Amino acid sequence: MTRLHLDRISLRAGSRTLIDALTQSIGEGEIWCIAGPNGAGKTTLINVLAGLTRPASGTIALDDRPLDAWRAADLAQARALMPQALHDAFSATVLDTVLLNRFPHLTGWGWESADDRAAALDRLGLADFATRDVLTLSGGERQRVALAAVLCQNAPLLLLDEPLSHLDLHHQIDCLSALSQTAHDEKRTVIFSCHDLNLARRFSTHALLLDGRGGAHAGAVDDVMTPERASAAFGYPLTLIRDGAHEALVPLIPHR
Repeated sequence: MTRLHLDRISLRAGSRTLIDALTQSIGEGEIWCIAGPNGAGKTTLINVLAGLTRPASGTIALDDRPLDAWRAADLAQARALMPQALHDAFSATVLDTVLLNRFPHLTGWGWESADDRAAALDRLGLADFATRDVLTLSGGERQRVALAAVLCQNAPLLLLDEPLSHLDLHHQIDCLSALSQTAHDEKRTVIFSCHDLNLARRFSTHALLLDGRGGAHAGAVDDVMTPERASAAFGYPLTLIRDGAHEALVPLIPHR
């Protein structure tokens, strides 16, 4: 089933064309990584896919329905967004912060169910943080709470802008493992931006590589995240090294 369909989408920043007439279908259960250099349009694209801003041209359909035809309340149940920047305006517990993302599913004076409360933090090992004040958390801890909130929203489409920022390697793997599991087990569609090309190759099924000059390569991750295409997009030579079944893209650093 097609979850999202982009029809000749173009994105611009001032006089620059970031993406030029991209057409692409994204299916349920797929994990897409959006990669590219700084300023290539990763955050802009995620905001457009979330319905927060409109593309310069082209249309987007979510579940065969034009994105701009969705009511805000319905859209909140259909897609969850984790923005790159998080700002906590006031004190609140971690559990209450996470459960805020259950609001689109509540009616009237409804409250979260016992299952909501039990599952909210368990998936990312945050149960011991339930009563912590979000204002006392480190950047990495707050990032994990934000991911827990997005998963708790239980939307079929997850959009995450740099979810690995501030996380150490152990928690980066936990984050991507949780996203991979929810995509596989629950047929949710995951779209995230990431600067680590090797983690993207390991956990994504598909990739969208932007060069910031209008060019975009989309498709199966191994077909897109090649040394040739990544080198062209980032403006620096990369090579692919192999160790048995393991592969990694590394920069070709000149010898002194």
